[in-house]
Amino acid sequence: MRLDLRAPSWATHLLSDQDDWTKAPVPVAQMKPLELPDDAYFEYAYMDQAGKRRPDPENSNPILNPWWDFASNVCGPLYKPDPYSQISGEAPAGQVVRLNLESKLLNQTRRLLIYSPPGMAKASLPHILFQDGKAYFGWGKVPQVMDRMLQKELIGPAHLIFVPPNQRTDEYAFNALYQRFLMEELLPFVEDRVPCDGRRAVWGASLGGLLSAQLAWDNPGIFQKVVAQSGAFLFSEDMDLKNPFAGNESFVRRIRQEPAQDLKWHLDCGTLEWLWESNRNVVAALEDKGMTVRYWERNAGHNWVNWRNGLASAMTFVMEDWK
Repeated sequence: MRLDLRAPSWATHLLSDQDDWTKAPVPVAQMKPLELPDDAYFEYAYMDQAGKRRPDPENSNPILNPWWDFASNVCGPLYKPDPYSQISGEAPAGQVVRLNLESKLLNQTRRLLIYSPPGMAKASLPHILFQDGKAYFGWGKVPQVMDRMLQKELIGPAHLIFVPPNQRTDEYAFNALYQRFLMEELLPFVEDRVPCDGRRAVWGASLGGLLSAQLAWDNPGIFQKVVAQSGAFLFSEDMDLKNPFAGNESFVRRIRQEPAQDLKWHLDCGTLEWLWESNRNVVAALEDKGMTVRYWERNAGHNWVNWRNGLASAMTFVMEDWK
């Protein structure tokens, strides 16, 4: 697909999936037609003289990015969203419980949601722990995805635990105290309320994917499966977190240097984002250790449309042998 964008008169730079947005904005005087895969989902925006990011006024497509209201989008002629990502006006069929947890470790009240399929709130089931819980619940609509897949008997049931962050970067990036909160306070709190049969998976996107991988790696035997969507595996403890492009893959080094874990991994990533290479490096390191890993790539960037299109395949991976 050839995309020939025409910058508005007020624009100074083009920002897009192809140029890592803030890493390498393209001056409008240097804009050239973009060559994209025919099945791509592509997001972009313009920057004005005040440094404000604004959508393309000539693009009438609805904004689909819940975090960035300036991200215009285009789709290639062969782009097909996953059918399980197309949910509109459909409420979860089961029980949603909203809880507050008084954390002594964090000295604050934390909110979480638990979803149980219809009639199974008291059943002993696998638990799936989601980082970015509000986004996965509200934007990803994971309960509705599970409902549809259960109706088709593609998977078995599970209790879904959605944990929203308060200070996302601070909590998700190598924060040992926050990880203790999840393991020592949140999991026991949840499992006192909805029974766990001993099978657990942990799931996250971007920094949440990195946190999920670290949580499972550092707590052998607690989790059996990990889902990381566009995991921020480029990051490292010594990096400046204000510059997400400057890490040196500390988790990849851990995989290579430490004994293999009894974990199964599902990773997916967009080919139009800066984390593509580091995700491939994680996959290679896991395979070199003889660990089970499935890896999916989609021609998309670092965004929720990409991750929503991967929900059903990741859910299948988690639940296929737990049916």
